[in-house]
Amino acid sequence: MTNTRAYIPVHALRKIDIDSIFSIALPLINNNEIHKRYDYHHNRRTMLYFLLSIYSTPNNERLMCLINEYNPEINWIYIEKNYNDLKNIIESYQRQYHAESFGNYWELNYAEKFRNYWELQEDSDILGPKQSCRYISKYRFNGFLPEELKIYWNYNEIRDLNKNNHFNPITDTDTHDNLLKSPVNTRENSGIIQFIQLNIENAVFQVPEGKQVIVLDFANERIPGGYFLENVQTQEEVILYNSDGYRALLDLKYKMMDGSYMLPEYGVAYMKRVRFFQNISEKERITDLIVTACYDLSGIDKGLYKPPSHENLEDLRSRTFEKFQAIIASAVANTEGNGKDTYLLLGPIGTAVFANDIQMIIDLFFKILNEPLLNSKRAIRYAFDQIWFVSIDKLDISIRI
Repeated sequence: MTNTRAYIPVHALRKIDIDSIFSIALPLINNNEIHKRYDYHHNRRTMLYFLLSIYSTPNNERLMCLINEYNPEINWIYIEKNYNDLKNIIESYQRQYHAESFGNYWELNYAEKFRNYWELQEDSDILGPKQSCRYISKYRFNGFLPEELKIYWNYNEIRDLNKNNHFNPITDTDTHDNLLKSPVNTRENSGIIQFIQLNIENAVFQVPEGKQVIVLDFANERIPGGYFLENVQTQEEVILYNSDGYRALLDLKYKMMDGSYMLPEYGVAYMKRVRFFQNISEKERITDLIVTACYDLSGIDKGLYKPPSHENLEDLRSRTFEKFQAIIASAVANTEGNGKDTYLLLGPIGTAVFANDIQMIIDLFFKILNEPLLNSKRAIRYAFDQIWFVSIDKLDISIRI
């Protein structure tokens, strides 16, 4: 089996998580379109890596039963061969940039190679990556620390972080210790919710000094940083152009996902101490990023996971609700202290290119925020000082606050 093994929360994974992993690792339909969707950025290789990690993790009996339920004739030799074959193939996206010789972190190596050239250009098409490379080179040349990079597969994993032997000791010892020191059910903070009409890269600088800032990144679940190298201007790329967060995503890929990438269908990645920059004022702001994506309902199939049927809105709401629970829970688990100085910045995730209904997104967020979570006594909003719903567009959400 594989020489290295990813951390697997054996207590937290469920049947739907196993089904999700298999849907990418061993898709039922096998054609060129599927291969392009799952192999262009090595997403299938990632899931095979996690499958093999499940197989080699101690005390995995419950998960092996779930796998056998999914496919009682699972062939682990075939899975490992599939994984090794893909591991010996250069990522198609890397070949697209003729960066075959750049090795690991080819994205950053590619960007650094052209940075001196970009510095001489006034072309706005490369302004974002150029700016980000400058920040990374200055502040994150050696990357992010292991405890600053976290992967949570689902809400259940986050819920149990306060229990002994139910957390990744490399990445979440700090989270575990803080949850014991400041239990969620003792938090009685302001819990103020308000709408902020502003770009996210400016909104973080509106949070008062001395407050912790946690930002929701409307991420691409197939590609670290989405179309960062192409200077695309969606919310995730804008965050990365104005911070050193791109290095954190690449560290997730190369340090935690065996050189490939994906975001869990029902979970999030969580990155601590990402530094935002404001060129006009030369200000800096440390923030945490919650990295996740909604289902792609546009019909153009840019998302990693097959979305629920358009006819089954209840299934869509249920599955999105699970993901949003993980978003809020990850923020609660990673507050500094008891959250009395924590600002959580949410927004209309998935409502642009992915065509999710803004009303549904708002309703689900506010339903979760106004109910107990993680064994809290009151609505989970009171685990924070303030929750901002940040958007560049004006949205009428006052009746739900």
